[in-house]
Amino acid sequence: MSVLKPILGLEDAFGGRAMALRRLQFRLFEIYTAAGFSEVIPPLVERPEALSSGAGRFLADQTVVFSDPADAGLLAIRPDMTPQIARIVATRLSHEPVLKLHYTGPVMLARPDVRTGSRQQWQTGVECLGLAGVEGDVEVMHLAALSMAAAGFDGAILQVGHMGLIQALVEESDTSLETWVELLARHSPEDMANYLETEPLADVVKDALMALAAGQGDADWLRAQKAQMNETFTVAADELLNLVDTVNDKLSGEVSVVIDAAVTPRFLYHSGMVFTGFANNSSHALLHGGRYDQMMAAHGRDMPATGFSFDLWAWLDNTSYTD
Repeated sequence: MSVLKPILGLEDAFGGRAMALRRLQFRLFEIYTAAGFSEVIPPLVERPEALSSGAGRFLADQTVVFSDPADAGLLAIRPDMTPQIARIVATRLSHEPVLKLHYTGPVMLARPDVRTGSRQQWQTGVECLGLAGVEGDVEVMHLAALSMAAAGFDGAILQVGHMGLIQALVEESDTSLETWVELLARHSPEDMANYLETEPLADVVKDALMALAAGQGDADWLRAQKAQMNETFTVAADELLNLVDTVNDKLSGEVSVVIDAAVTPRFLYHSGMVFTGFANNSSHALLHGGRYDQMMAAHGRDMPATGFSFDLWAWLDNTSYTD
């Protein structure tokens, strides 16, 4: 009898591991429901264009597309659920001016994650739509901190950046924004220096990019850079500094919020504030979030949107969660 080979990057879950996921999933459901967020359950598959609209090339590269025998069209397995939320809000829920939603379910990547080798995640997230300014950002950051605490992570830290800063620095470059984001995500001054050798950017911009690659883009650095950069950079810097001051005032003692101007999004559909969540003894980001107003516009509904998401499997692998 032939033995079926396992599928690359996919695995089964059963017993204690499956039970732990369901328990944490339900605990988070309670937190989000108590905060006034409603659950939404999108389908596992979507039209490819619904997943790629406003989402950037990297998300498209991680999408498995196949032909649907039922109607001869193309379908795609979701690699991320936020574009589905954008579609639902822009169509089925277009009559609602403000929406607070949460979701949880499996997603699949076309290629294995570089760090873990996995192609599957149990994505859980929160989206706040229709609230402009810091009000929505404060709410989702608070839920991010509560989520990490519920999973047993100590010393929650949110590192906050702004895509406007990166866009302002590289606006004179012919290199794509995706390339700059991928380069900054490496946190390698050596790689950045090598890349900048052939870039016709001003010295002050090159110095700033080197500082970001070296992890020096904190609040003090940002305040010092404002006077040296263009207006786009200054506007984004002021917005970020004000946001972090507001969040720290409102959430004092619940989570530490710090500026890191080099924070990059997991997928390139964020267009404003972006943040990542860390905790004591976590060497990698536990969650990713930020604003994605432009993706909502690409789906046909121009409205503010902010949220965060994370992989429940990864959380269970990094914490001793107990109910």
